Amino acid sequence: MAKPSNHILIFTDLDGTLLDHHNYSAKPAAGLIKRLYDQGTADIIPVTSKTQSELLWLRKSIPLQNNLSVTENGSVIHACGSSPLFDDDRSHSIMLGIRYRAILEQVAKLPQSLRHHITGFADMSVEDVMAVTGLVVDDARRAQDREATEPFLWSGSDAELSAVQEILIEENIQVQRGGRFYHLTGQATKEHAMAKIISAFVDRKPGFQIISIALGDGPNDLAMIEAADFGVIMPNPDGVTIETAKPHVRTAPVPGPEGWVIAIQEILAELGLNLSES
Repeated sequence: MAKPSNHILIFTDLDGTLLDHHNYSAKPAAGLIKRLYDQGTADIIPVTSKTQSELLWLRKSIPLQNNLSVTENGSVIHACGSSPLFDDDRSHSIMLGIRYRAILEQVAKLPQSLRHHITGFADMSVEDVMAVTGLVVDDARRAQDREATEPFLWSGSDAELSAVQEILIEENIQVQRGGRFYHLTGQATKEHAMAKIISAFVDRKPGFQIISIALGDGPNDLAMIEAADFGVIMPNPDGVTIETAKPHVRTAPVPGPEGWVIAIQEILAELGLNLSES
């Protein structure tokens, strides 16, 4: 029996990984991305905390095809056009988390003594979001166009936050702590979204060996990185770099798109795939 061909799925975080942490540019990776697409070697799938509106805007400057993406930390898979997840060429989305309206409905049911400590994006004007995030007006609007997660500021005590968690977990809504914001989400994760996409490719490409690569720089990326066939931790120049004991996970030598390119090229070489420059 002939050895199956490899098809590579590259699941990548954006900020601090494919995008430079300071100028949000993916330019150093543009050449490699083009060669991967031109030679049909891989699909590159952004897996981000950003909203779909934010990602669609970013795609104007990132050289990624528009077929598959995962937004809001694994909550929604977007399939735009032909994809192994669907039988037609229409655009689709798969909700793995809890819809935004349902999250807001549960927040509204909280006791007022707890609810008044929560200031979510839904409670804020565009100007408020600009003030707390530093985003310009159009970017703030795109950040507010949410499907499945709610960032919020918290003004209460740790004990009161625990009480919120105990109430909302009964509705399968969890509280996650980020850098600047807390987040209300369903139980979906980046790892779960990756697994669903891999399964679809395995089913639809029986003549191929599906190989997964996952790259990211944050704690919310670690489970995805460890679950891939090849995991890559991106160093964080402005914070603590995540760590793992998994032997199949490496750390890129430098942060951002430069490190992204080096890590991907190393893995491709290990797989015997040396891309031509043409």
